[in-house]
Amino acid sequence: MKKAAYLSALSLIGFIVTQAQSSTNADGAIKSTAKNKADTSVKEGWTREGTINISLTELGQNNSWTAVKGGGNTSFFGVKGIISYNFNRKTGTINWLNSFNGRYAGSSSSIYDPAAPNGHTSSPFTKSDDYLNFSSIYGKEVSKNWSYAAFFSLESQFERFMTPGYIKLGPAFLYKPSDHFNFLFSPVMANVTTKLTASSKPYLLFGVDSGKIAAFGLGAYARASVTTNLSKGILYTSTADIYSNYLKNPANMILNWNNLFAFTINKYIAATLSLNFRYNDLEVARMQTQHGIGLGFNYTFK
Repeated sequence: MKKAAYLSALSLIGFIVTQAQSSTNADGAIKSTAKNKADTSVKEGWTREGTINISLTELGQNNSWTAVKGGGNTSFFGVKGIISYNFNRKTGTINWLNSFNGRYAGSSSSIYDPAAPNGHTSSPFTKSDDYLNFSSIYGKEVSKNWSYAAFFSLESQFERFMTPGYIKLGPAFLYKPSDHFNFLFSPVMANVTTKLTASSKPYLLFGVDSGKIAAFGLGAYARASVTTNLSKGILYTSTADIYSNYLKNPANMILNWNNLFAFTINKYIAATLSLNFRYNDLEVARMQTQHGIGLGFNYTFK
């Protein structure tokens, strides 16, 4: 499983980079799939793009995802809210890239419980998704498309905030050929893992020792992000990252791959498809998978 996870990590990073590169022209602008091609080169000043979606959702996740995030492991219907927002600024040779992503969903369903006689217990309301991430990259160009950069990110969930939580901070190299794609690499990224809820402190969880609330790591980190219209009315957002901690089990790489497709029906109605994958053997030594299909209110803003 570990070998498969590592190969998947390298493949997904390579896939996103290749796809983004194959869709760019010689000037680094993404080729438009629409008949009327828009100017997609890197623009001066602020650029903003995002979507807010509240929908009735069919969602499912495997037991590995449930073991870390909570919720049910079967496919069920519920209500889900999604926000994905990028706000970037370019001033001369300075690039400042910011993104915020959040998801929360719930429904009535059975809950995965390995201690129960049938493996499940009933609940009138079950959290089925809970995720938030903020990241910021500040870079200074040293050549066309390349920058020296500083990177910061915070990943957690709304409930049990920072349990687990992941804070990354460090220097990096940034490749940004267009407003739609960027790739970041750091050979020395600091990572702080937290478990702040009082009930978790006495236990060894997420790589944080019993009696402690945080653990420090230092390692290599890579991240690829793309936001583009695949065709008219189809917005695709994807972020993939991989991290290896030099200080403890560097071969046990941590990977994430989050994908969101928004299919616009009209100005305020859209269907969404989310596909999320995670591997972190400090959480659970198996691949975590999650999918969601929704239909409801959607607002895209720029």
